[in-house]
Amino acid sequence: MTVFKGPVTHVGRLALWLALATAVSGCGAHRHTDMRVERPEASPTNTAATPAEAAAPVASAKAAAAPTVAGGNGSLETFMTKVRELSVRARPEKANAQTIEMSDPRLRAALIASAAAPSPESLRAVAAEYLRVGVLDRAHGFLERALQLHSGDPLTYDAMARLWRDEGLPHLALGDAYRAVHYSRGSVSTRNTLGTVLQALGRNREAVVEFAAVVAKQPDAAYGWNNLCYASIANGKPVEATEACRQALRLAPDFAAAQNNLGLARAQAGDYTGAAAAFRLAGSSPRADFNMGLAQAATGQYAEAASAFERAHRAVPQWQDAALLAWQAGRASRAVAEGSVIE
Repeated sequence: MTVFKGPVTHVGRLALWLALATAVSGCGAHRHTDMRVERPEASPTNTAATPAEAAAPVASAKAAAAPTVAGGNGSLETFMTKVRELSVRARPEKANAQTIEMSDPRLRAALIASAAAPSPESLRAVAAEYLRVGVLDRAHGFLERALQLHSGDPLTYDAMARLWRDEGLPHLALGDAYRAVHYSRGSVSTRNTLGTVLQALGRNREAVVEFAAVVAKQPDAAYGWNNLCYASIANGKPVEATEACRQALRLAPDFAAAQNNLGLARAQAGDYTGAAAAFRLAGSSPRADFNMGLAQAATGQYAEAASAFERAHRAVPQWQDAALLAWQAGRASRAVAEGSVIE
Protein backbone atom coordinates (compact mmCIF):
# COMPACT_ATOMS: atom_id res chain seq x y z
CA MET A 1 0.00 0.00 0.00
CA THR A 2 1.29 3.42 -0.93
CA VAL A 3 1.31 5.78 2.03
CA PHE A 4 0.73 9.50 1.64
CA LYS A 5 1.25 12.04 4.40
CA GLY A 6 -1.45 14.60 4.88
CA PRO A 7 -5.17 14.58 4.15
CA VAL A 8 -6.73 13.35 0.94
CA THR A 9 -9.48 15.56 -0.46
CA HIS A 10 -13.00 14.33 -1.15
CA VAL A 11 -12.44 14.88 -4.85
CA GLY A 12 -9.17 12.96 -4.77
CA ARG A 13 -10.72 10.06 -2.90
CA LEU A 14 -13.67 9.97 -5.27
CA ALA A 15 -11.42 9.88 -8.32
CA LEU A 16 -9.31 7.12 -6.75
CA TRP A 17 -12.23 4.91 -5.79
CA LEU A 18 -14.04 5.43 -9.09
CA ALA A 19 -10.85 4.37 -10.87
CA LEU A 20 -10.47 1.36 -8.59
CA ALA A 21 -14.12 0.38 -9.07
CA THR A 22 -13.76 0.65 -12.83
CA ALA A 23 -10.63 -1.50 -12.83
CA VAL A 24 -12.22 -4.12 -10.58
CA SER A 25 -15.48 -4.21 -12.49
CA GLY A 26 -13.67 -4.59 -15.77
CA CYS A 27 -12.31 -7.99 -14.76
CA GLY A 28 -15.13 -9.24 -12.54
CA ALA A 29 -18.14 -11.32 -13.45
CA HIS A 30 -20.60 -8.66 -12.32
CA ARG A 31 -20.49 -5.11 -13.59
CA HIS A 32 -22.67 -3.33 -11.06
CA THR A 33 -21.08 0.10 -11.42
CA ASP A 34 -22.82 1.05 -14.64
CA MET A 35 -22.57 4.77 -14.10
CA ARG A 36 -22.08 6.14 -17.58
CA VAL A 37 -24.33 5.30 -20.51
CA GLU A 38 -24.22 6.68 -23.99
CA ARG A 39 -26.91 6.46 -26.63
CA PRO A 40 -26.93 2.96 -28.18
CA GLU A 41 -26.08 2.71 -31.84
CA ALA A 42 -28.64 1.27 -34.23
CA SER A 43 -27.44 -1.69 -36.27
CA PRO A 44 -28.81 -2.58 -39.70
CA THR A 45 -31.06 -5.62 -40.06
CA ASN A 46 -29.74 -8.31 -42.36
CA THR A 47 -31.51 -11.19 -44.05
CA ALA A 48 -30.39 -14.68 -43.07
CA ALA A 49 -29.43 -17.30 -45.66
CA THR A 50 -29.02 -21.02 -45.72
CA PRO A 51 -25.52 -22.49 -45.21
CA ALA A 52 -25.36 -23.48 -48.87
CA GLU A 53 -26.20 -19.96 -49.99
CA ALA A 54 -23.76 -18.50 -47.50
CA ALA A 55 -20.68 -20.57 -48.28
CA ALA A 56 -19.25 -18.74 -51.27
CA PRO A 57 -19.90 -15.14 -50.11
CA VAL A 58 -18.58 -15.91 -46.64
CA ALA A 59 -15.38 -17.41 -47.98
CA SER A 60 -14.67 -14.40 -50.18
CA ALA A 61 -15.59 -11.96 -47.42
CA LYS A 62 -13.24 -13.71 -44.98
CA ALA A 63 -10.37 -13.44 -47.41
CA ALA A 64 -11.04 -9.75 -47.93
CA ALA A 65 -11.39 -9.11 -44.21
CA ALA A 66 -7.82 -9.86 -43.22
CA PRO A 67 -6.71 -7.20 -40.73
CA THR A 68 -5.42 -4.10 -42.47
CA VAL A 69 -4.42 -0.71 -41.19
CA ALA A 70 -4.76 2.14 -43.64
CA GLY A 71 -1.84 4.49 -43.99
CA GLY A 72 -2.56 8.04 -42.97
CA ASN A 73 -5.02 7.05 -40.21
CA GLY A 74 -3.11 8.82 -37.46
CA SER A 75 0.58 9.13 -36.62
CA LEU A 76 3.13 6.40 -37.33
CA GLU A 77 3.43 5.71 -33.61
CA THR A 78 -0.34 5.25 -33.26
CA PHE A 79 -0.38 3.10 -36.38
CA MET A 80 2.29 0.76 -34.99
CA THR A 81 0.57 0.59 -31.61
CA LYS A 82 -2.68 -0.41 -33.27
CA VAL A 83 -0.89 -3.09 -35.29
CA ARG A 84 0.62 -4.52 -32.10
CA GLU A 85 -2.75 -4.54 -30.32
CA LEU A 86 -4.44 -6.23 -33.27
CA SER A 87 -1.67 -8.84 -33.38
CA VAL A 88 -2.13 -9.61 -29.69
CA ARG A 89 -5.90 -9.94 -30.10
CA ALA A 90 -5.85 -11.80 -33.43
CA ARG A 91 -7.85 -14.99 -33.47
CA PRO A 92 -5.79 -18.00 -34.63
CA GLU A 93 -7.24 -20.02 -37.47
CA LYS A 94 -8.36 -23.55 -36.56
CA ALA A 95 -8.14 -26.23 -39.19
CA ASN A 96 -11.07 -28.58 -39.68
CA ALA A 97 -13.26 -26.71 -37.25
CA GLN A 98 -16.57 -24.95 -37.83
CA THR A 99 -15.89 -21.23 -38.04
CA ILE A 100 -17.77 -18.52 -36.20
CA GLU A 101 -18.69 -17.12 -39.62
CA MET A 102 -20.66 -20.27 -40.38
CA SER A 103 -22.01 -21.00 -36.92
CA ASP A 104 -23.31 -17.52 -36.04
CA PRO A 105 -26.41 -16.65 -38.13
CA ARG A 106 -26.23 -12.89 -37.56
CA LEU A 107 -22.58 -12.67 -38.53
CA ARG A 108 -23.13 -14.90 -41.54
CA ALA A 109 -26.03 -12.75 -42.73
CA ALA A 110 -23.98 -9.55 -42.35
CA LEU A 111 -21.12 -11.09 -44.33
CA ILE A 112 -23.48 -12.12 -47.13
CA ALA A 113 -25.00 -8.64 -47.27
CA SER A 114 -21.60 -6.93 -47.39
CA ALA A 115 -20.32 -9.32 -50.07
CA ALA A 116 -23.41 -8.68 -52.21
CA ALA A 117 -23.32 -4.89 -51.82
CA PRO A 118 -20.11 -3.57 -50.24
CA SER A 119 -20.64 -0.17 -48.67
CA PRO A 120 -19.50 1.63 -45.54
CA GLU A 121 -22.85 0.77 -43.96
CA SER A 122 -22.71 -2.96 -44.74
CA LEU A 123 -19.05 -3.21 -43.71
CA ARG A 124 -19.75 -1.44 -40.41
CA ALA A 125 -22.55 -3.93 -39.84
CA VAL A 126 -20.09 -6.81 -40.23
CA ALA A 127 -17.66 -5.08 -37.87
CA ALA A 128 -20.42 -4.73 -35.28
CA GLU A 129 -21.16 -8.45 -35.49
CA TYR A 130 -17.50 -9.38 -35.12
CA LEU A 131 -17.32 -7.17 -32.04
CA ARG A 132 -20.40 -8.88 -30.65
CA VAL A 133 -18.68 -12.26 -30.89
CA GLY A 134 -15.38 -10.86 -29.59
CA VAL A 135 -13.18 -10.91 -32.71
CA LEU A 136 -11.48 -7.51 -32.56
CA ASP A 137 -9.02 -7.90 -35.42
CA ARG A 138 -11.71 -8.85 -37.93
CA ALA A 139 -13.93 -5.99 -36.74
CA HIS A 140 -11.07 -3.56 -37.21
CA GLY A 141 -10.33 -4.97 -40.65
CA PHE A 142 -13.88 -4.36 -41.85
CA LEU A 143 -13.86 -0.82 -40.50
CA GLU A 144 -10.64 -0.18 -42.41
CA ARG A 145 -12.29 -1.53 -45.56
CA ALA A 146 -15.18 0.88 -44.95
CA LEU A 147 -12.69 3.76 -44.78
CA GLN A 148 -11.14 2.62 -48.04
CA LEU A 149 -14.56 3.06 -49.67
CA HIS A 150 -15.21 6.42 -48.00
CA SER A 151 -12.16 7.98 -46.39
CA GLY A 152 -14.13 10.80 -44.77
CA ASP A 153 -16.99 8.78 -43.29
CA PRO A 154 -17.71 10.08 -39.76
CA LEU A 155 -19.77 7.03 -38.77
CA THR A 156 -16.88 4.69 -39.51
CA TYR A 157 -14.39 6.84 -37.60
CA ASP A 158 -16.88 6.97 -34.73
CA ALA A 159 -17.19 3.17 -34.77
CA MET A 160 -13.38 2.87 -34.83
CA ALA A 161 -13.10 5.18 -31.82
CA ARG A 162 -15.67 3.20 -29.86
CA LEU A 163 -13.91 -0.06 -30.74
CA TRP A 164 -10.62 1.09 -29.19
CA ARG A 165 -12.34 2.80 -26.26
CA ASP A 166 -14.33 -0.31 -25.37
CA GLU A 167 -11.16 -2.40 -25.56
CA GLY A 168 -9.71 -0.21 -22.80
CA LEU A 169 -7.36 1.64 -25.17
CA PRO A 170 -8.75 5.18 -25.27
CA HIS A 171 -5.39 6.65 -26.31
CA LEU A 172 -5.80 4.79 -29.59
CA ALA A 173 -9.40 5.99 -29.91
CA LEU A 174 -8.70 9.70 -29.57
CA GLY A 175 -7.55 10.45 -33.12
CA ASP A 176 -10.48 8.59 -34.66
CA ALA A 177 -12.91 10.35 -32.31
CA TYR A 178 -11.61 13.76 -33.39
CA ARG A 179 -11.83 12.75 -37.05
CA ALA A 180 -15.44 11.65 -36.55
CA VAL A 181 -16.29 15.05 -35.07
CA HIS A 182 -14.48 16.83 -37.89
CA TYR A 183 -16.14 14.94 -40.75
CA SER A 184 -19.59 15.05 -39.12
CA ARG A 185 -19.24 18.80 -38.49
CA GLY A 186 -19.75 18.26 -34.78
CA SER A 187 -22.75 15.92 -34.72
CA VAL A 188 -24.26 15.04 -31.36
CA SER A 189 -23.32 11.35 -31.52
CA THR A 190 -19.67 11.95 -32.47
CA ARG A 191 -19.18 14.61 -29.81
CA ASN A 192 -20.67 12.24 -27.28
CA THR A 193 -18.19 9.54 -28.29
CA LEU A 194 -15.33 12.06 -28.09
CA GLY A 195 -16.49 13.00 -24.60
CA THR A 196 -16.44 9.39 -23.43
CA VAL A 197 -12.94 8.90 -24.87
CA LEU A 198 -11.65 12.06 -23.16
CA GLN A 199 -13.25 10.90 -19.94
CA ALA A 200 -11.59 7.50 -20.21
CA LEU A 201 -8.28 9.35 -20.58
CA GLY A 202 -8.95 11.34 -17.40
CA ARG A 203 -9.41 14.60 -19.33
CA ASN A 204 -12.64 15.36 -17.51
CA ARG A 205 -12.79 19.11 -18.11
CA GLU A 206 -12.61 18.55 -21.85
CA ALA A 207 -15.21 15.79 -21.54
CA VAL A 208 -17.58 18.22 -19.80
CA VAL A 209 -17.26 20.60 -22.76
CA GLU A 210 -18.25 17.83 -25.18
CA PHE A 211 -21.20 16.61 -23.11
CA ALA A 212 -22.40 20.18 -22.59
CA ALA A 213 -22.36 20.60 -26.37
CA VAL A 214 -24.39 17.39 -26.72
CA VAL A 215 -27.20 18.56 -24.45
CA ALA A 216 -27.12 22.07 -25.92
CA LYS A 217 -27.79 20.61 -29.36
CA GLN A 218 -30.15 17.89 -28.14
CA PRO A 219 -31.68 18.92 -24.80
CA ASP A 220 -33.96 15.88 -24.68
CA ALA A 221 -31.00 13.46 -24.76
CA ALA A 222 -31.10 11.77 -21.37
CA TYR A 223 -27.85 9.93 -22.10
CA GLY A 224 -26.09 13.26 -22.67
CA TRP A 225 -27.28 14.67 -19.35
CA ASN A 226 -26.18 11.47 -17.60
CA ASN A 227 -22.73 11.64 -19.18
CA LEU A 228 -22.47 15.31 -18.19
CA CYS A 229 -23.42 14.32 -14.64
CA TYR A 230 -20.71 11.69 -14.44
CA ALA A 231 -18.06 14.00 -15.86
CA SER A 232 -19.06 16.69 -13.36
CA ILE A 233 -18.65 14.21 -10.51
CA ALA A 234 -15.17 13.40 -11.75
CA ASN A 235 -14.45 17.14 -11.82
CA GLY A 236 -15.58 17.50 -8.20
CA LYS A 237 -18.71 19.51 -9.06
CA PRO A 238 -21.54 17.84 -7.11
CA VAL A 239 -24.03 20.69 -7.58
CA GLU A 240 -23.68 20.67 -11.37
CA ALA A 241 -23.67 16.87 -11.36
CA THR A 242 -26.87 16.71 -9.32
CA GLU A 243 -28.62 19.13 -11.67
CA ALA A 244 -27.54 17.16 -14.75
CA CYS A 245 -28.58 13.80 -13.30
CA ARG A 246 -31.97 15.12 -12.23
CA GLN A 247 -32.53 16.44 -15.74
CA ALA A 248 -31.65 12.98 -17.14
CA LEU A 249 -34.18 11.43 -14.76
CA ARG A 250 -36.87 13.95 -15.70
CA LEU A 251 -36.41 12.81 -19.29
CA ALA A 252 -36.07 9.09 -18.46
CA PRO A 253 -37.44 8.29 -14.95
CA ASP A 254 -36.28 4.65 -15.09
CA PHE A 255 -32.69 5.47 -16.09
CA ALA A 256 -30.78 3.34 -13.57
CA ALA A 257 -27.35 4.69 -14.54
CA ALA A 258 -28.53 8.26 -13.88
CA GLN A 259 -29.87 7.16 -10.48
CA ASN A 260 -26.47 5.67 -9.68
CA ASN A 261 -24.73 8.87 -10.70
CA LEU A 262 -27.19 10.97 -8.71
CA GLY A 263 -26.29 8.90 -5.67
CA LEU A 264 -22.59 9.53 -6.24
CA ALA A 265 -23.23 13.25 -6.69
CA ARG A 266 -25.22 13.46 -3.46
CA ALA A 267 -22.54 11.51 -1.58
CA GLN A 268 -19.88 13.84 -2.95
CA ALA A 269 -21.93 16.73 -1.59
CA GLY A 270 -22.13 15.04 1.83
CA ASP A 271 -25.83 14.10 1.52
CA TYR A 272 -25.61 10.41 2.40
CA THR A 273 -29.34 10.06 3.03
CA GLY A 274 -30.03 11.33 -0.47
CA ALA A 275 -27.28 9.13 -1.86
CA ALA A 276 -28.70 6.00 -0.25
CA ALA A 277 -32.19 6.82 -1.56
CA ALA A 278 -30.88 7.29 -5.10
CA PHE A 279 -28.88 4.08 -5.01
CA ARG A 280 -31.89 2.08 -3.82
CA LEU A 281 -34.03 3.50 -6.61
CA ALA A 282 -31.34 2.47 -9.08
CA GLY A 283 -31.52 -1.25 -8.43
CA SER A 284 -31.40 -4.13 -6.02
CA SER A 285 -30.42 -3.80 -2.39
CA PRO A 286 -26.99 -5.46 -2.89
CA ARG A 287 -26.21 -3.03 -5.68
CA ALA A 288 -27.35 -0.14 -3.47
CA ASP A 289 -25.01 -1.35 -0.72
CA PHE A 290 -22.14 -1.65 -3.20
CA ASN A 291 -22.68 1.85 -4.57
CA MET A 292 -23.04 3.29 -1.10
CA GLY A 293 -19.74 1.66 -0.23
CA LEU A 294 -18.13 3.40 -3.21
CA ALA A 295 -19.50 6.75 -2.11
CA GLN A 296 -18.43 6.27 1.52
CA ALA A 297 -14.94 5.14 0.53
CA ALA A 298 -14.61 8.09 -1.81
CA THR A 299 -15.29 10.47 1.07
CA GLY A 300 -13.05 8.75 3.61
CA GLN A 301 -15.63 6.71 5.56
CA TYR A 302 -13.66 3.51 5.15
CA ALA A 303 -15.15 1.47 8.00
CA GLU A 304 -18.68 2.23 6.83
CA ALA A 305 -17.66 1.44 3.25
CA ALA A 306 -16.21 -1.92 4.29
CA SER A 307 -19.49 -2.81 5.98
CA ALA A 308 -21.49 -1.84 2.90
CA PHE A 309 -19.29 -3.91 0.59
CA GLU A 310 -19.50 -6.85 3.00
CA ARG A 311 -23.32 -6.66 2.97
CA ALA A 312 -23.28 -6.70 -0.82
CA HIS A 313 -20.92 -9.68 -0.85
CA ARG A 314 -22.99 -11.63 1.67
CA ALA A 315 -26.08 -11.10 -0.46
CA VAL A 316 -24.24 -12.15 -3.65
CA PRO A 317 -21.38 -14.46 -2.58
CA GLN A 318 -20.00 -14.81 -6.12
CA TRP A 319 -19.61 -11.03 -6.45
CA GLN A 320 -15.83 -10.81 -6.22
CA ASP A 321 -15.74 -7.05 -6.84
CA ALA A 322 -17.59 -6.51 -3.57
CA ALA A 323 -15.25 -8.87 -1.69
CA LEU A 324 -12.12 -7.17 -2.99
CA LEU A 325 -13.37 -3.65 -2.25
CA ALA A 326 -14.47 -4.73 1.25
CA TRP A 327 -10.89 -5.87 1.88
CA GLN A 328 -9.44 -2.64 0.45
CA ALA A 329 -11.77 -0.44 2.51
CA GLY A 330 -11.09 -2.43 5.66
CA ARG A 331 -7.36 -2.07 5.13
CA ALA A 332 -7.71 1.69 4.62
CA SER A 333 -9.84 1.94 7.76
CA ARG A 334 -7.20 0.17 9.85
CA ALA A 335 -4.46 2.39 8.42
CA VAL A 336 -6.36 5.51 9.43
CA ALA A 337 -7.07 4.12 12.91
CA GLU A 338 -3.36 3.44 13.36
CA GLY A 339 -2.57 7.02 12.34
CA SER A 340 -0.76 6.01 9.18
CA VAL A 341 -2.53 6.89 6.08
CA ILE A 342 -4.69 5.79 3.31
CA GLU A 343 -4.76 4.52 -0.20
